[in-house]
Amino acid sequence: MRKFWQNNTVTEENNGELEIIPTKVRQSLAELECEEAIIEDKKEFGRARKSMMNVLRAKYGDEIANRALSRVNKRLQQGHLNN
Repeated sequence: MRKFWQNNTVTEENNGELEIIPTKVRQSLAELECEEAIIEDKKEFGRARKSMMNVLRAKYGDEIANRALSRVNKRLQQGHLNN
């Protein structure tokens, strides 16, 4: 049973100020940052390098990094993202 004072937020210090970021927002930001890194890597090298994916997987986790890679690949395949 979850206690009423527990919530799904993370407190983060940003420039000396404390910020409360909900978990869903944090995950969405992580997914966007991951996608941006993959897109930049694909623009620069023509592919997502294994070393870049290892860094993203270590930072954001396997699930988020793999999902971001598949979304970027799908956008490229469908022509929604110009390479």
